[in-house]
Amino acid sequence: MGSSAAHDGAPSVSPPSHTATTKRWLWRSLAPSIILTIAISRLLVYRWAWRWTLSGAPVLTLLLLHGDNSGHRVLAFCHIWTLLTTINLAYAVASTSWLLYWVFTALCYPLIYIACLFQYKIFGSITRWMLRAFLKQLHFVDDKIALFDIPALEIDTEVDGLLVLRGITVSLSTLSFIVHGVEVGIKLSDDVELAIQTELVTVSLFRGIQIDDCFANIKSGKKQAAFGRPRPTSMVEEPRESSTTAGMPRMGGATYDGEPRASQMKEKMTAGKPPKDTSNTAAYKAIKKEPLQSDGAVERYRRTLELLEASNAISQARAHVRRRQSSTDDVDRHDEAALRAAICSQLHSKPSVPNPPQRSVKVTALRELSSPRMKRFMHRLPMLLRLLLNPLSYFHPVTIRSTTVTASGDYIQSFLVQVVFKSDDSVEAELERLRESISSWVTDAHFTVGLGSMAGQAHVPVLTHSSILCQMAFDGVVAHRALVKKIKIYEVLKLRGADASFVVPTFLLPHHEHIIPRKHNLGAGPAMRKKAAAAEDGVDETSNDLANVKMAVRANLPASLDQDLLNLIAQIAKHSKLLEMERSPSPVDGDAKGFGEFTDAVNQKVKDSVKKAVMGGDQWLAKLAGKVLKKLEVIDGDLGYSGDIPVDLTSYRSTGWLEAEGEKLLP
Repeated sequence: MGSSAAHDGAPSVSPPSHTATTKRWLWRSLAPSIILTIAISRLLVYRWAWRWTLSGAPVLTLLLLHGDNSGHRVLAFCHIWTLLTTINLAYAVASTSWLLYWVFTALCYPLIYIACLFQYKIFGSITRWMLRAFLKQLHFVDDKIALFDIPALEIDTEVDGLLVLRGITVSLSTLSFIVHGVEVGIKLSDDVELAIQTELVTVSLFRGIQIDDCFANIKSGKKQAAFGRPRPTSMVEEPRESSTTAGMPRMGGATYDGEPRASQMKEKMTAGKPPKDTSNTAAYKAIKKEPLQSDGAVERYRRTLELLEASNAISQARAHVRRRQSSTDDVDRHDEAALRAAICSQLHSKPSVPNPPQRSVKVTALRELSSPRMKRFMHRLPMLLRLLLNPLSYFHPVTIRSTTVTASGDYIQSFLVQVVFKSDDSVEAELERLRESISSWVTDAHFTVGLGSMAGQAHVPVLTHSSILCQMAFDGVVAHRALVKKIKIYEVLKLRGADASFVVPTFLLPHHEHIIPRKHNLGAGPAMRKKAAAAEDGVDETSNDLANVKMAVRANLPASLDQDLLNLIAQIAKHSKLLEMERSPSPVDGDAKGFGEFTDAVNQKVKDSVKKAVMGGDQWLAKLAGKVLKKLEVIDGDLGYSGDIPVDLTSYRSTGWLEAEGEKLLP
């Protein structure tokens, strides 16, 4: 054994002796006392020692030595003497200038406070006691600040809506805050409303934003006619009306004389429990206030979170669906997408904002809090805005666990009436049969599109010649048809994934009107060059002052489609073709009467033959769709679309800031 060790050449390492360990322990124990004795002796002899002591360097040195001795030192991964050398070397440099000296002192004392918070429990207890005394409207638990009964935000700008944050918890140790329950209601039109709900949103400073399962519902409050005729049955939401919404105004297009539009909107979204409008100061004072003691703060905080969880509409819908799962087999217990579709379908009949607070504050009122001097400052230096947005967008990628969007069959039917079958009063037998067939499959059901986990990232450039890039990717796309009365879910479409990207011009940012290009430079295509030529000829092109946001959307194959969905698409295509043939004019209008009657008869026979061929092509169309469907289930690739989203630049040009404040200092 000894010879092998000698041949290997490995040096022998002896364990540390008891004497060396004792010396090291003795030095660590006596080092704070030695440094304190040296500092006091220097204070009694030299004047410069007073300046050194007032800077905070010896105090921070003593605290670090004491923390290292007790085993609870801040920055434990760094060697103690490296820290002490850095601190005192920095003071030696700063002492050569009075400006650097005060900068060093201003930085040293906050570091002393942070070191005390980390190393000594008594400083943490004193800090929490002081914060409870000054921040009485907050729940302060350990290192967390909890805020509840937050006034709703009433959106009264380009669209009307209501935003509710039920609770916020700010963690000082992790530099993050959690939003408990988000409820959003937005009026897209007089009869269409968008409701968005999620249980949890976590924002980690400079790390990212995580959003829990997100559920969105497109609601139409107006009873639409079934393809131009009154429906004999009621809407699917009516039998499922809960006791909390009974007797309340419905979502949608009903008007109430004498009520303001904002009050009417809040009345509908909250099921008759609208929050009261208040000023900024009153809304701040209305936040829930409770005197907190150290022993009961954590328990009250937990009880409040349990109450929020119990009253959450998503939790209630999830519990209802799971009870149905235990009694029936309508929803697969292991299919998370089908479970989310059933939950979103249950939320469709609920109010958009089911848990409104007692008070609300308007967006326009909050805008008044912004200082005019700050607006002028940002206008003169727009580069500061890009310097702020660049790290914020880079260090805060957005992750959504899942997104589920639901629309009722009545809304889809009304959409088909307005887009595909608009202005059609024909009662021809084949058209009527197709309408009834489409109506029977679309109505009395909810259609849900479920998007898997989403990862989104945006990049705001510092230089103006680059554009803003936004990218998002979805892991899986599934569409379901949910029967409302039975809570039975059918999968009708499934994709491996999807992704989208948007390229936004930088001049669409606030205070960047100075880089908006001229009208004839907005595009390079023939249409834009034609508009520029028309503008040079004196033609008014104000209404065509548009910029384009480039969009690209791709669907990732393989894909699977349900046969019922293919049949519906085929029926809509056949209906559109027959409707086009019905509306096509006769080619001999205006000819002689006798010849016109003859050609009309021939034309009618040709139309009847084509109709017969179209209506009789069901088997051929189904066979073709089946072949295409089998190919899509095994093929790998992408199907995509790219285009432009026009943005009107009239409001961006006419801000008035450039004329009022002058040229930019830092564009």
